[in-house]
Amino acid sequence: MVDKAADAGWETATWEGSRRAQLRAALALTVRERLQAVEELAELAQRLAEMPRSDPDFRDS
Repeated sequence: MVDKAADAGWETATWEGSRRAQLRAALALTVRERLQAVEELAELAQRLAEMPRSDPDFRDS
């Protein structure tokens, strides 16, 4: 099996190249994989929202 990350070369070395690679990877996902990713990101967002803030000077805007 060929490692696609190794074959990517310099095309992902820029912000735009990295963005395109991420879009290609996302488009390759099945509907089930996309839904699972959304659920996992929602769980992560919830856990991050529940974490205490470490910066005492942080103000909600």
